[in-house]
Amino acid sequence: MKKVAHIILAVAFLSIAAASANICDNAPCEKTINATVGENFAIILPFYSGTGFEWWANFDPAYLNLVNSSDEGKDSGSGMVGAPREKVLTFSAKMAGNTDVTMLQLQPWENSTIGERRIFPVNIV
Repeated sequence: MKKVAHIILAVAFLSIAAASANICDNAPCEKTINATVGENFAIILPFYSGTGFEWWANFDPAYLNLVNSSDEGKDSGSGMVGAPREKVLTFSAKMAGNTDVTMLQLQPWENSTIGERRIFPVNIV
């Protein structure tokens, strides 16, 4: 079942990438991230625990390497659904150029229904 969800996610990402030559034309872009080759930078996104929505990253591995992905936030120990948390994705810039990171918040088992989409342009020098 997990393998099917990953295949559906891959198809969704490829469809989005193929649908637009300049992806920022179809959705608002976040502020440009300026990075240096070999430098790490983080993208931090809010989410609520227990909702089933997860953040998934789509990026060009020729330009970027995902170094770490973690969930952070206050853990009250109550196990309450809907507690605010943050998804922290740390990337390393591999080569100079312009690229982007597309973040999709979705529920993989619900036909990959997209709750939110954020696009982060990245300028690497």
